[in-house]
Amino acid sequence: MALVVETWGEIQKIPEYEEVAGVLLFKNIFKVEPAAQNIFSFGQEFDIGSEKIFEDRRFIAHAKTVIGMVTAAIGLLEKGEMEKLINVLRDLGARHVSYDVVPEHYPIVGEALITTLAAALGDSFTAEVKKQWLHVADVIFTTMATTWA
Repeated sequence: MALVVETWGEIQKIPEYEEVAGVLLFKNIFKVEPAAQNIFSFGQEFDIGSEKIFEDRRFIAHAKTVIGMVTAAIGLLEKGEMEKLINVLRDLGARHVSYDVVPEHYPIVGEALITTLAAALGDSFTAEVKKQWLHVADVIFTTMATTWA
């Protein structure tokens, strides 16, 4: 998992990385599943496919929060605090149930995350980096989805 930690460190070097990465992540989510925009109360105020949502302060705040959670999760992974990480992910999954998120949404987010990382890291996004990120994403989303089990 060292490559996950290392490459996330590279992402964090991008100026205003939480906003930049967050907006790109959600652009990729909405590209794969445009209707996902309607899960968000503020998303319903914009036409599906409208770029204006990406300028909305509520959207930007949410995007930054999501990237902040990724940063926190990678930090726990780096410290080896797996039990705490599992608990955080289960709690996060439980919260998402109330937002009408279903387990089928997680692969969409995973695909968007990989696409976002590939775009941000460029040539540094090697096959081995992708493999490690796919594993971490699988663990994250599988753990979050245990809420439905």
